[in-house]
Amino acid sequence: MKREIGNFLTNVRDEIEYRLRQFCGKPSPMKRFVAVLVIGGILALANIYLLITSIYNIGKRDAEMEFIKRQHINSIKNYELEFKNQENEYEYEQSNDRRE
Repeated sequence: MKREIGNFLTNVRDEIEYRLRQFCGKPSPMKRFVAVLVIGGILALANIYLLITSIYNIGKRDAEMEFIKRQHINSIKNYELEFKNQENEYEYEQSNDRRE
């Protein structure tokens, strides 16, 4: 299995090298250096972008969870208040019925 993966990676590297040679002709050491810098820069920017968006999404998710928890707590409190109001109204109606 390791040998197959190693052969696959070697073939991929050879193919990239072949395509780069076709694109640039026989590149001078300076052209190779520039190509490596450009590819490395693109990959570094992609890495930074993914890192920043991941951190942002983690913070966003935490804020959403906090909002959901607060909404849940508020809905429970509202339910309790409504229940108490209904009890008070019922007791008030019962006391009015007794007076009459």
